[in-house]
Amino acid sequence: MQLKLYKKSTVLLTLTLIFDIIAIALLYIYRDLWASHKMITIFLFALLLMLVYGLFSYYDLNADRNYIRKCVSNGDVALAKITDGTFVRFARDAKLKNHVFWKLNVEIYDNDMKMIKTTIIDKFSTHQTKIPAGYVYVTYLEDKPEDSLIIPNVIISSIEPYKELTDDYEKALKPKYLNAYYNNGLIVETYKESMAYEKKLKDLDEQYK
Repeated sequence: MQLKLYKKSTVLLTLTLIFDIIAIALLYIYRDLWASHKMITIFLFALLLMLVYGLFSYYDLNADRNYIRKCVSNGDVALAKITDGTFVRFARDAKLKNHVFWKLNVEIYDNDMKMIKTTIIDKFSTHQTKIPAGYVYVTYLEDKPEDSLIIPNVIISSIEPYKELTDDYEKALKPKYLNAYYNNGLIVETYKESMAYEKKLKDLDEQYK
């Protein structure tokens, strides 16, 4: 799903650039018509270009999160066991921030505990240098399991209707959860790694007090 969203963003960026070029060309061709109102015309033109790029940026920066929110609100959620992952490529977003795509081998357990083996591609922070094995919650469409995206733990834990679902998974599978959260992009790590990182930050903070 992330690669599909990335390709769509690339198409939208191309269309945005084409629009900008055409708009600039038209502004130049018809310069005699607005010569007497230069300041306001240039201001409105710049505002239009900023608006168009702003719309593109909003889509590019929020498409995956909006997709996750939609799936969660529709109940399209499942538990997935990550077994391993391989690097796919680097990419930049609308803010020129680097991200890294990883392909994950997963076993997805639907709400009936039926297991499906598949691979999914998700977009991570550049801090994600390896993929640990463990369990995460993912978006899940029965006819498109490969389009699943990892759901940050805080989203699942904050929604009361999912407590019963998580209890069922924990009774049946006794999952060893990974900590999935956003920090300049998605990060997935063991809770041991998360605690070690927090301790390191706390120690550094103590040194500079």
